Amino acid sequence: MASGLLKEHPIEISGDAGLLEGCLGSETAAQNGAIIALHPHPLYGGSMNNPVVETMVRAAQTCGLATLRFNFRGVGRSQGHYDEGTGEQDDIGSALDFLERSLDPGTRVLAGYSFGAAVALFYCHRSGHRVDHLVLISPPPFLLPGGVSLEAGPLRKILVGEHDEVARPEEVTARVSAARAEELIEVVPGADHLFRGKEEDLEKRLIRILNEVCRGS
Repeated sequence: MASGLLKEHPIEISGDAGLLEGCLGSETAAQNGAIIALHPHPLYGGSMNNPVVETMVRAAQTCGLATLRFNFRGVGRSQGHYDEGTGEQDDIGSALDFLERSLDPGTRVLAGYSFGAAVALFYCHRSGHRVDHLVLISPPPFLLPGGVSLEAGPLRKILVGEHDEVARPEEVTARVSAARAEELIEVVPGADHLFRGKEEDLEKRLIRILNEVCRGS
């Protein structure tokens, strides 16, 4: 997967838990917008080098967006320790600070996969979240408190695998208002939680979604 990535270079982000390891790409496209891609659960091997995260980056760069992926606190060379999703929300804020200082992108897209999707959602429920568009991939309902809707103000799309054993489509749908379920939820046929063998399909869907939200096409 990594061989298909475009124009990335390593960077460090200052956070309240220390430095965060990241990769920044396509900076000259920042006037079109920028995406931050968030990785799955740190305690189960999740990192910014996850294939789904790399797929998000490739799709975004194909759409002409600047990209930023990074390791949450305690992952890889990022300093600090796992904080059950709470401190990780502050890591998102630090990443947005970095983007604003470095690139000042016109549009800010936050995209998360699995644990990263749950953390992105919680971040966007906070006041002053500074995100224009939110895209979630396989958000695990069990990581959300009972009664918490998957919807947040900037939410644009939720992608989930047809055979996802962690974020089952019917459980995800139950966390979205009935009036918006068809609009917000998109099921990837044949895909499991890891999207094994379905990365190309996922990438094509992400390209369409990102073009829609960033360019109104």
